[in-house]
Amino acid sequence: MAFDHRELRAFIAVCESGSLGRAAALANMSQPALSRLIQQMERRFGHPLFDRHSKGMSPTTTGQALLPFARLLLFEMEQASEALNFLTGHSRGTVRVGAVSSVARDMLPGAMNKLFSQIPNIRVELLESTDRRLLEALVNREVDIVLAPDLPAHDDIMSVGRCGYEDEYVVFCSATHPLAEAEPGLEQLLTQSWLMTPPGTTPRYLFENLIHRAGGTTPKIDIETSAPGALIAFVVHSERLGWLPKPLIRADLEAGRVKLLPIPELVQRRSFFAYMRRRGSLPSPVRQLLRIVTLTED
Repeated sequence: MAFDHRELRAFIAVCESGSLGRAAALANMSQPALSRLIQQMERRFGHPLFDRHSKGMSPTTTGQALLPFARLLLFEMEQASEALNFLTGHSRGTVRVGAVSSVARDMLPGAMNKLFSQIPNIRVELLESTDRRLLEALVNREVDIVLAPDLPAHDDIMSVGRCGYEDEYVVFCSATHPLAEAEPGLEQLLTQSWLMTPPGTTPRYLFENLIHRAGGTTPKIDIETSAPGALIAFVVHSERLGWLPKPLIRADLEAGRVKLLPIPELVQRRSFFAYMRRRGSLPSPVRQLLRIVTLTED
């Protein structure tokens, strides 16, 4: 069964917006034209794709079954068009990459400089976020590759190589903290107040796992945030302790705003990997970036 991109775009827009009016704006077409496209698709299928109700439209069982394939088909059509335009010089090519904070701020700038030297006219879209958000973005085709530590297992995602980059989580405090010039042990640190990412996040799990392996009890955590910049700022201006990848606090270390607290039990080294979707192709500039950032490429 054949589809064209206008039908796919119209169908997806109605699924995502729940109404013809909002979908028409998303698909950049008139409401009557969008309605005709949906009706044409339903006649070809022989089944309704949407339930119509007073508050809008929702996909039927058939519509729900079609949605992931529609997204894949539209995405591949757009990728093919961009690849051809890139080869003929009519497009700069786009690299859409997701990365956790330490990779985005420490490793990726140098890799991107190398990529720009090889392909000068590309455009880069970067999503910096947590590993779970990056997995979601990769599955939903918001990005083409993700650079992160071990991601949760997912049937649609695979690792395509290990990055030539590592970091480590370390304990740090304000330069004015009473412990800044001391040599405290783990037991003393666990009596302090801490800043940490929220429960359920990977850093929080790693932190609590290290403490339990060392025979300790999770300390008082009275401020929670997933924003590294905010966490560092709170540490600088309080007597709370923080735990972040060392690259994220490097500037504050060099400026003398924070101090490391060398506690071996709470040092966590991390390796990083490149991930892509199992189905679908990668644009040429993205494949080139993979060659730059990975030690091996499957």
